[in-house]
Amino acid sequence: MITSRFTGAKSESIDTLDSGARASTAKGVVQAGLNISVVLLLLLLMVSSYRHFNISHSVSSFGILTINTLFLCLFVTRPAPSSETSSLPLWLLATAGVALPLLLRPTNDPGPASMGYAIQLVGLVALAGSLLSLRRSFALVPGNRGIREGGLYRIVRHPMYLSELTVLLGVVLVNLTAANLTIWLCECGLQLARAHAEENFLSDDPIYRAYRARVPYRLIPGVL
Repeated sequence: MITSRFTGAKSESIDTLDSGARASTAKGVVQAGLNISVVLLLLLLMVSSYRHFNISHSVSSFGILTINTLFLCLFVTRPAPSSETSSLPLWLLATAGVALPLLLRPTNDPGPASMGYAIQLVGLVALAGSLLSLRRSFALVPGNRGIREGGLYRIVRHPMYLSELTVLLGVVLVNLTAANLTIWLCECGLQLARAHAEENFLSDDPIYRAYRARVPYRLIPGVL
């Protein structure tokens, strides 16, 4: 009887360990698949911006090509985080944020093009500054690769998202359609959700809590 009970308990323990190992393996496979998807999406963005540059030969298209190439390089070479979310919804949220701009389409009836190109240029300069401030702490899902507090991160907590939205707003103004404007508004919602998720993830880090207290605004100084 005693041996039987011991054997049963041991069997349950082994089953629990096996179940945990299977769950961990499945999670690793899903995350690897999403990482590959993000790399492919970044490659698509880079190819798309390269084609646009070949057609237009404009400064803004060259800037977008440069930034997308830098995004891809930073994503591939980033160091392993001390911690990173394993939440599937947050991985899907990040993937959606990368993929959605691919749905923007050019139009033969441009909107305020001069204003759009000017806004793109401002956004590209800010995006370059954000990447230089962030360096290899760049990530697409909530993770801790060290808290960056310098450069544009002294002004707002998420200058990267603000810069991306500024660039995309410029693109939309040059190609002004209801569909493109709707995509941009949806992208604003996705980026706000990503910013909120990152802050929730990093809130356990006392260095980040101190940084958040010093920099009260997420995206727009004095507003948001």
